[in-house]
Amino acid sequence: MSLVATEAGLLAAQLEARGFLAGIGKTILFVIIIVVVIGALIGFSVGRRR
Repeated sequence: MSLVATEAGLLAAQLEARGFLAGIGKTILFVIIIVVVIGALIGFSVGRRR
């Protein structure tokens, strides 16, 4: 019976870790998108001046 509980605990820990990593991945992707958009806006403003 304890073996089943251990397996369930390990499965829950793995799913939590995957969700945590997926959350970090989404955050990094969001930050990259923001940086690219800001870079594009700066590039357009510099291009207009020249």
